[in-house]
Amino acid sequence: MRKVFFVVSILAVASVVLQFYFAGLGVFSHPEDELFIVHAMNGRMVLPILFLLSIITAAIARAGKKTIWLTVLAFGLLILQTLIFIITGLIFGVGPESAEIPLAATMTVSLHALNGVAILFVTGLIIRRAFVLAFRTPKREKASAPAGDAATDAAATDAAATDAAAPDAAQTAPAAQPAP
Repeated sequence: MRKVFFVVSILAVASVVLQFYFAGLGVFSHPEDELFIVHAMNGRMVLPILFLLSIITAAIARAGKKTIWLTVLAFGLLILQTLIFIITGLIFGVGPESAEIPLAATMTVSLHALNGVAILFVTGLIIRRAFVLAFRTPKREKASAPAGDAATDAAATDAAATDAAAPDAAQTAPAAQPAP
């Protein structure tokens, strides 16, 4: 399940990166092409599904509290993306079809882009943690043994280490010279 969490994390980051591309596609295309809809659909359908899967797989993989909360944070930031538009519309009384939009509304709704950068950063942290969880083997501690055996094992380990570290005495001792 840890590798599944890693794969879902990769898909989430890829979808966030594509979201930036889709935003550019919508901004730099002709309005009649309606290419901004791709950005909207990815943000409203694909990203929420991937972020929910990320939360679920992180929990099942026992990724740890911090990692699970990071996945929840990413989902919360995604919800904030939509709330930025709703709150701006309510405060300034503007919508997508408004002819005149106040500068303050433009500045407020522009937080949408900065929040997207925050989502990219958080998903980057998640993918890093997911990689470590999926592919790094934890250091295993020696199983505790009874007190008598532990001393014997420690002595045997020390002796083996000494034997391995020190070369054979017969091979390294200087040749004895005959006495005159």
